[in-house]
Amino acid sequence: MKRTSKLWNNIKHNRLLSAVVTITFIVNILMIVLIQKTENSSPDSSSYAIGMVADRDITADTDFQYLDKKAMSRKKYEAEQKITPIYKTDNAISSTVISKYDQFTKSMLSLINSNAEGGAFADYSLELRGEGINLNPEFLLEISKNPSAKTILEVGESTLDFVMYNGIIGKNELSSISSSSGNIELWRWSENHQERSDINISDLTSAENIAAVLQDHEKNVGLTSEDTALMVKLISTFVRENIFFDYDETAAKKEIMLSNLEPVYKSIHNGEVIVKKGFIISDSDLEKISMMRQNTRHMNIENLLGTIFFLILIYLFAGILLPFMLRRSYFRKRQYIMLFIIFVELFFLAISILVKLPPYVKSLYAVFMIPTAMFSMLLCIVCNMLTGALFSFLAAAAVFMFDMTGGTTAALFVLLSGLSGTLIVHNYKNRFDLIKAGLILSLLDVIFMLTFTLLMPYPLKTTLLLLFFSFLNSFISAVLCLGVLPIIEHINNVPTQSRLAELSDLNTPILQKMLHRASGTFNHSILVGNLAETACIEIKANGLLARVGGYYHDIGKIDQADYFVENQIDRSKHSTLTPKQSADIIRSHVTYGVEKGKELNLPQEVIDIIAHHHGNGVIAYFYYEAMKQAGECGIVNAADFSYDQGRPRGKEEAVVLLADNVEAAVRAMQSPTLKDIENRVFEIIKSKIDANLLSESDLTFNELQIIGTSFINTLRGIHHSRIQYPKQEEINELSAN
Repeated sequence: MKRTSKLWNNIKHNRLLSAVVTITFIVNILMIVLIQKTENSSPDSSSYAIGMVADRDITADTDFQYLDKKAMSRKKYEAEQKITPIYKTDNAISSTVISKYDQFTKSMLSLINSNAEGGAFADYSLELRGEGINLNPEFLLEISKNPSAKTILEVGESTLDFVMYNGIIGKNELSSISSSSGNIELWRWSENHQERSDINISDLTSAENIAAVLQDHEKNVGLTSEDTALMVKLISTFVRENIFFDYDETAAKKEIMLSNLEPVYKSIHNGEVIVKKGFIISDSDLEKISMMRQNTRHMNIENLLGTIFFLILIYLFAGILLPFMLRRSYFRKRQYIMLFIIFVELFFLAISILVKLPPYVKSLYAVFMIPTAMFSMLLCIVCNMLTGALFSFLAAAAVFMFDMTGGTTAALFVLLSGLSGTLIVHNYKNRFDLIKAGLILSLLDVIFMLTFTLLMPYPLKTTLLLLFFSFLNSFISAVLCLGVLPIIEHINNVPTQSRLAELSDLNTPILQKMLHRASGTFNHSILVGNLAETACIEIKANGLLARVGGYYHDIGKIDQADYFVENQIDRSKHSTLTPKQSADIIRSHVTYGVEKGKELNLPQEVIDIIAHHHGNGVIAYFYYEAMKQAGECGIVNAADFSYDQGRPRGKEEAVVLLADNVEAAVRAMQSPTLKDIENRVFEIIKSKIDANLLSESDLTFNELQIIGTSFINTLRGIHHSRIQYPKQEEINELSAN
């Protein structure tokens, strides 16, 4: 408890973290105020109905305005009556009619010029009838015999152009015009551009008044009345209806006009009686009651204070537990807390948005719109299982606090889903484990939701949808976790299991370089990693981190491999150096290792193992040599022969330090027995305790006993006794006898 208080005090004194916590708390308070539900003292409109007799005077308790629906309906009706319908001339019909008349004129002139007789006109009449033009032979012959035939045909062409351009409307189209003004908006084509004009119904040309229109148009063209009659009869045969109502354009015009109408509001003043006691409530009265209720809402102060108090409790709860949960994350402590805060705020933001969505979204389905399990699983993988579990509890509390529709069921689902995700990924090893975790979590969430639906029966359709969305939500959470995890790993360089698994691959360039340049150091590092991993697993520490730390703890020796005994074959290079120079070289491998670790972008936890794998211990061999050379009168400063990177601060760092010393010491023994190994292992552990190298590592005496036993068991397998096999010459000699 004392250690927890110390860690929490450190956090309180961290200005950046304190500022972030304060800001997020204020933001959360504002979010609660914005989404807080309001109450209303006005009568509930749902308690009244049209045709109901008022049991009391219903009086307005505030000034408000409401939309007058009847007035708006009347205004819309009047506007619709003023809308002139849109009609369009069909240019294709006009072109066809004019083309047919042009062909007719050419044929008639040909017959006239050839002095054709009645038989030819009879044949031509039949041909025209096949094209839908009903002109009898006698009429055609009459035109041909007329001295003004060419003039009639030419004037007819210009007249037909005029009539078809103006347009001819059918009887049915004419009768359907409903404009109160008697006008229409006519769209016509003239020389490849469109003309729009308002035209009165009386000015439209129809099949019924075509003759009168043609007669009036031809008064001043110089034809006699007989010739004009012939031309009118001829043109009347060719004309076709080409004005038609355009429903889409008219509807669009109506929509634009209605959308621009100003709404009609009515005002109700405070104290005004809406419905008197004993009077029947009309639809307009019910509308006023409803609008009054909407305009007299006020915030429930008691509910708001309760919610804020609940939020304070959540912060205190998280503030007390989180430092305890991260007590071993010395380097990452602030980073993990910041990540936790970010995830909590993202979840709170999502909840606050959901509760403001329309009612059809604010149901139990809304909880499936947030991948809660993703946050819990990420925190479990990146930080630890307890942190992921804490987030699950806070998420469930948030759902309950914001009173999402679905209530206790939604909060329980969030809690169980988050806790399940945390437990499933607790032993996460690689990326594929997340896919398997998603499938397992999906099945568990379906079971949870099925239990809820059985306890609180829902319709079959609703039950099936809830089961489907619970499965989908969980699987998507795992997929999102798979996508987000590498980003967090890259940004924060976090030693997740997958990242450590990648670093433990012996084919990485730096380990291959160690194998070829410092093979003795490589073999030593592999043994140290295996010793440390096994021991850490026994004491419930991070075995994979210890193994990776063991592999990389001596990478600083690679460039000066010949100065270290495990790589020396011939005479030692230290024979020509003073003990102080040799100690400096030996000590420098830690500094170089830290630098290389940073160049390789190793997680800080691995770099810390490299830095602290000797603690601040003394380089005993050269210190002893220096004292021998100095003699009785000489003074040797122990600090000149000591490592200076500091003592190990985590269990994994301390275990690697012990494994490093134990492996080197046992390897130096000649044909050690099991008893020799046991004595040497516990002798080294005791020496490190006496040298105060393990005081910051959180290792207990019981754990040190477990670590020593684990080292012995592992080393026993490496240094086991072997059978002395006979030489091949001895076998051959016995075989000959």
